Formats: sequence, C-alpha cells, structure tokens
Amino acid sequence: MPAEQQSEIDDLRARLGRLEAAASRPRGRTNLPGAARYLGISEETLRRMHARGEGPPRTRVGLRNWSYSFREIDAWLAAQESE
Repeated sequence: MPAEQQSEIDDLRARLGRLEAAASRPRGRTNLPGAARYLGISEETLRRMHARGEGPPRTRVGLRNWSYSFREIDAWLAAQESE
C-alpha cells in the first residue's frame, strides 16, 4: 500500500478514535489538560498554539486557568480538517 494511502488511513483511524471517545464522554467544558488529551496533543503543544494565536477558543477562569468547551473544540477541529 502506498505511503500516502496509509497516512490517510491512519488519519481516519485517529479521527474515528476521537469521535468514539467523544460519544462516550459527557459534553460540557474541560480544562487545558483535558483539552490537550481530547485533541491528542501535549499540554505544552496546546500552550504554544495559543501563544501563536492558534488553537481552539478558550475562556479564562481566574488568573491562571483556562476552560474549553467540547463543542468549540469540535468546531475548531472541523474547521482545521476542512482547510
């Protein structure tokens, strides 16, 4: 199988895994570690994305914490995949 097709299959499997995990999880809000886990990236990667003005929308909670809506994360992911 060509490498390009294998890469597409791997991407689809990762997306399916996120969708299956989301279906079994209550919807609502999460913190930065939860958002990073949901996206399948490290917390540091998510912090760096925000430092560059990228990443899913977030809301400040207190002085040092952030809150993410699963709905907004899903919308951001969909927008990234359609680009």
